[in-house]
Amino acid sequence: MKKKLLFVALAIVSVFAITSCFSTKSLNNNIIKINEIVILRSPKESFYGLNRGLVLYVQPQSPVPDEASWKQCFASTWYYVKSMGFNEMSSYSDYKLYLTLNDNMVNGNMAYFNIDVSLKDERGIELFNQKGVYASRQFDLNNLLKNPTTLSNALNEAYTQALEQINWNRIASFLRTEQLPKEEPQKQVQGYGDTALEQTIIRWDVQSRPQGADIFWRVVSKTPEVKSTNNKYLMTTPYEATKSLDIRGLTYQTAGDVRIILRCEKDGYMSQEKEYNVRMVIDQEEISAFFRLVKEE
Repeated sequence: MKKKLLFVALAIVSVFAITSCFSTKSLNNNIIKINEIVILRSPKESFYGLNRGLVLYVQPQSPVPDEASWKQCFASTWYYVKSMGFNEMSSYSDYKLYLTLNDNMVNGNMAYFNIDVSLKDERGIELFNQKGVYASRQFDLNNLLKNPTTLSNALNEAYTQALEQINWNRIASFLRTEQLPKEEPQKQVQGYGDTALEQTIIRWDVQSRPQGADIFWRVVSKTPEVKSTNNKYLMTTPYEATKSLDIRGLTYQTAGDVRIILRCEKDGYMSQEKEYNVRMVIDQEEISAFFRLVKEE
């Protein structure tokens, strides 16, 4: 696929702007082609144990004619962010990080970036901002026509320095759910991924002899906040998985009144069920079961 090119106007002593990846004319009709903005160094930080996902948007201050070309020019930013441990997880609960770049990126013999950073939750509420993240790099104007990479190297260095000044540690702090479910006993699961209950990962280990039995699960509730459900198919045994419990309306306080019923079925064998108290499941972070199936007579 042919790459879009960023055409940067060359004006020896004037201020000019890179507003998108398209051609623009200078006073003397000289142009320089830049394929993309390249990040020169790997990030200095890595983050682990993040419970929330992050969606990145790199956007200009003003509208651009070709948004696809603009995104292509700054595509390396996503790989930079991802290498620190920030990833998309769920379209319902991911936070959104906006990097808004100033329109003017070159002034005389200076390449620079001025970035406004904004982190918003899944509802669009701003949680953190860092205004005016600035970095610049000087380049030799006299050498620019002979060596067009002079400008691109300056832009790459300035952009890398600007990214290094963003408070990534602070951003990561919003993507962790440090609380235990028992520390927020009345917080109800609504499906937004914003409770400790939803961030608690449960290990499922369901075995049977013989193997190849169908496993179903259902919720049985004695509290009106949580609805009982019909059987939902999981998989055939052996079944091993790690996932959160998405039981709408559940709180840690009411979890003692909610049960999970596992049902094991296989043709030619009698069906069996095992019952689990949800609060115990949350505390132990595990559902483990072994079904020794008995043949039908």
